[in-house]
Amino acid sequence: MRLKPTLAHRDVSKDKVDPSLGDRWAYFVKHKDYKTYVKEHTSAVQEKSTCALHNAVNMADTKSNRGLVTTGKGERYVNMDYLFFSTLRGISLDVLNISYDIACQWHKKLWVHMDSLPSAMHLNHPNMAITFFIPKFHLPAHIMECQTHFSWNFIPGVGWTDGEAPERGWANINPIALSTKEMGPGA
Repeated sequence: MRLKPTLAHRDVSKDKVDPSLGDRWAYFVKHKDYKTYVKEHTSAVQEKSTCALHNAVNMADTKSNRGLVTTGKGERYVNMDYLFFSTLRGISLDVLNISYDIACQWHKKLWVHMDSLPSAMHLNHPNMAITFFIPKFHLPAHIMECQTHFSWNFIPGVGWTDGEAPERGWANINPIALSTKEMGPGA
């Protein structure tokens, strides 16, 4: 009887053979610090969406997504919080417009989550005019309250934007999602 081979062991790239390119350059976070932070918060329970059945939020704690540093399914706030506050590190702003597919859920405990980050990443948010938006293509998937409160159409001063520019590149790279699921730093 011949047994089928299993994928019990996968060769996952490591820092030594697949180093991060641009570690801490521009919008890239310091890979080691990010991995440490995510590992320290693996037990954090992801809050479920109160808006609609957003798979990005509600799939965050699924068995297949646990323990991954980054995933295209199940966006965990802990990952986004670290990346968001790292991007704004050391920047002084008076006005900040934030566009995110699930801004209606993510923003609710953002400042509480900020407190778990290193103090160098904290924003002086009480002295800023901060507005959260949901990109226009994603907005119809939300409940009516979110569609009015987080719409680019109803906020003065933001122009004729749709908030979708960061999303446009994903369509071309979605086919490689499965091959990068257990990605190394170079991916």
